[in-house]
Amino acid sequence: MSRYGRWLGWLSADRPETLAHAPLDRTTMDHLHDWLRALDHTAPMTRLMFVDGVLRIAMAAGPDRDWSAQRRLKARLKQAAGRGDPARKQGRILSSMHLLEVATEVSETAMARPEGTLSRAMGLRDAAMIALLALLPMRRRSLARLRIGNSISMTEDRIVIALASADTKSGKPWDCDVPVQVESFLRTYLVEARPILARRGTIEDPHLWLDRTGRGMTEAAIGPRIAEATLRVTGIRVPPHYFRDAAATTFVRISPQAARLIPSVLGHAGPGTAERHYIHAQTIEAGRDYAALIAARKRRAR
Repeated sequence: MSRYGRWLGWLSADRPETLAHAPLDRTTMDHLHDWLRALDHTAPMTRLMFVDGVLRIAMAAGPDRDWSAQRRLKARLKQAAGRGDPARKQGRILSSMHLLEVATEVSETAMARPEGTLSRAMGLRDAAMIALLALLPMRRRSLARLRIGNSISMTEDRIVIALASADTKSGKPWDCDVPVQVESFLRTYLVEARPILARRGTIEDPHLWLDRTGRGMTEAAIGPRIAEATLRVTGIRVPPHYFRDAAATTFVRISPQAARLIPSVLGHAGPGTAERHYIHAQTIEAGRDYAALIAARKRRAR
């Protein structure tokens, strides 16, 4: 909503006459192009995110409209943005095992609080989200859409997560058992913490992740919550989408061969990301070999 608010702020300052029009009638190509010119000082990824935020709301409000021109604009912005600024991620991509340790610390901090309290329940929820993302790094949208009895089911000996095709970027359904390292976090949340949060709501909400009012957490709410929890523990703000980079990086550090598993873990339709990380893995291996060679030559020279 903050991106849409920025759009409205620009319209109010530069195109105040449009505020008398219906919201969908403001989202014209001319207005979008003018707004992008006003945003020319920002990074390509920032412009993409702003326009994407506006179009998501507009398209949801008017699904029957012809948005083909706006979609083409977004595609051009996406191409221009590429993969964003790699420098932003430097020092913020932790290993999956490190992130699982973060979940443990968040959980232990929560468990030290009095039983039945809101702060304890929210801490256990945050720990479960971090643990789940650490080993099953799904997209934030997919994480927010998890629902009890629909996309997640629990028995005495297993917890299964299933994502419908509409909830995956590849358009293919995806399901798996929750890893044993994560299961205890999720069970504690489901058995102890979630009922406390659910009682604070006025209706029964099927979403897996509930906020302090007992309502399902939105994508916009989940991101900052996870980033803040990781910041408290590590001193580094790690948003949900960095967990996917963490998984790929973890595979790369294991071996170039392990990097081939990336599409299966991340739910990618194609091998593009895996190929990039595979090349990265080979570079790391070459660097290790080179370092070992230099060390050996130094030993022989002594």
